[in-house]
Amino acid sequence: MNYVYGRLRTLLILIFVITSCRPSGIMDINLVPDQLNLSPDYWCTWGAQNYATDTLSVKHSLALGGHSVTAGYLTEENVFGENGWSRAFPDMLRKDLILLFDLGWDVPGMLKFENAQWNLGSMMVAEDKFPSCTGSMEERLVKLNELVMADGWKGTGLWVPSHPYGDRKNGVIMPDESVKNYYTKALSASKNSGIKYWKIDYGFRGGDLKFRESLTRMAEQIYPGLYVEHGRGGGPLNDEECPWDTPNYHKIGSYRTWDEGKVLQTVVEIARISNVFRTYDITQQLSIPTTLDRVAQILSELSGSGEKVIINCEDEPYIGAVLGCAVGIMRHPNMVQVPGYEYDPFGFKHRIDEVTRTVRWHRIAPAYGAGLSDNILDSVMLKDSWNFREGDAWATWVTGREVIQIAPARVARGMSLPEVTCEGEPPYVICSKHPDGAVAIGTLARISSERTIYYPLADVAVHLDDINFPVGIFGRFKSLTLIFPDRENLSKYKIYGQDLAGDSAIDITDMVDVEQNRILIPGDVINKTGLAAASEGDLSEPGMVLKVKANKR
Repeated sequence: MNYVYGRLRTLLILIFVITSCRPSGIMDINLVPDQLNLSPDYWCTWGAQNYATDTLSVKHSLALGGHSVTAGYLTEENVFGENGWSRAFPDMLRKDLILLFDLGWDVPGMLKFENAQWNLGSMMVAEDKFPSCTGSMEERLVKLNELVMADGWKGTGLWVPSHPYGDRKNGVIMPDESVKNYYTKALSASKNSGIKYWKIDYGFRGGDLKFRESLTRMAEQIYPGLYVEHGRGGGPLNDEECPWDTPNYHKIGSYRTWDEGKVLQTVVEIARISNVFRTYDITQQLSIPTTLDRVAQILSELSGSGEKVIINCEDEPYIGAVLGCAVGIMRHPNMVQVPGYEYDPFGFKHRIDEVTRTVRWHRIAPAYGAGLSDNILDSVMLKDSWNFREGDAWATWVTGREVIQIAPARVARGMSLPEVTCEGEPPYVICSKHPDGAVAIGTLARISSERTIYYPLADVAVHLDDINFPVGIFGRFKSLTLIFPDRENLSKYKIYGQDLAGDSAIDITDMVDVEQNRILIPGDVINKTGLAAASEGDLSEPGMVLKVKANKR
């Protein structure tokens, strides 16, 4: 009896010590729901194939080498091996992302296809590179999906060329009936094996909008749950020179006026026939303005239209979080650093937490259709620039000169533009109200050849119409003021904040300034709260969720 009493007493003391040592302000409240992210977000292997394999892969990519070599790096060992690309991501992140296999998953390892692109699109997982995946088309896809799910990902996505396998072989165009049969079989196999996503890219029929639309419609009939992504296969810089893009450019960095507006017109036409539209390739250095302007102009064109197409803003997670876009992540924590090659100048390999914060915000406010809100752009355009040196980018044709990209100073979806006060150059400031009620506000860094990446701090204010919905806050601020309707008296309530990369909220009521219907959050409180669960050595910007709770103070 004394023994049992002693064990119980020891256990009670241990519980008391643990609870007594709990950090001040930490609550038993988790503002991030315990559910899967419903957005079609993915991590794509293409970045790892180019930059996370070895020194030779990096140099090959930055020399704009052929895709056959890069396709050869996509193997079962590289993805799922003991030190594979998949295992480098935290469990918390993987379960909210699709793993998307880019070009190479269905291409034999030694195949050179630059002059024989009809070899692409077999939909047969390459056995020499994925030895666990044998059998028929469907059996191989089933086994590939099992590998993905066993590693804790949300699902499997596939790169698919914009032509059927064998099309243009010996110059012969495949007849329509054969094309239909090919995609019927491929869609059925994807459905039966649990594939969640098709990324349509590259290939002979990429410029044929009727072909693209037919793919989307076939998928809706045969496999309604499949996301079909399309994009315009253009250059990585808006209104700039590119060997395979339009020769009509003005070097002013504007997406809207590029080729006298024809680029944007084509993009909108493609978006209207897509489940997901990807904003496409960028340079690491100017990714923020290039991507933001693409997203903003498409949103403007589709504003209030009812179009359900989701924009994928590729590897700009906080644009995706704030503006209701899906993300197609390319970065990887094991990207190889090669002396003299500054292709990752801002350390994106060390910015994995911001991806985690984005996909967890998407549990609260999933990506939504571009035409399901009224979208507003600032008339003021901000200008960023970069002087490209050798080894900076795969866009080798801009080496040795400065490139300009512009984007709207402010963008809003479903709400009014934020009010911004800043000494000197402001940050980009973006916000949105999700159809379900959640609101997100974010600031984005600026880029210049002289200052590289920099973070102007601004006083930002936004008007909200309901205190009952969560607020996502992303980036750096001097201060952020949330202004609710005049009828509200916020002094009655408590205010909680939580790093989206963590699982515990903090009572921040005494850290903010509350005046009737306003909450002013100092920038250092956003930094402290939004980085409270940061991984060691991670360079990501803050990302938090705020909630006003109805319990009395």
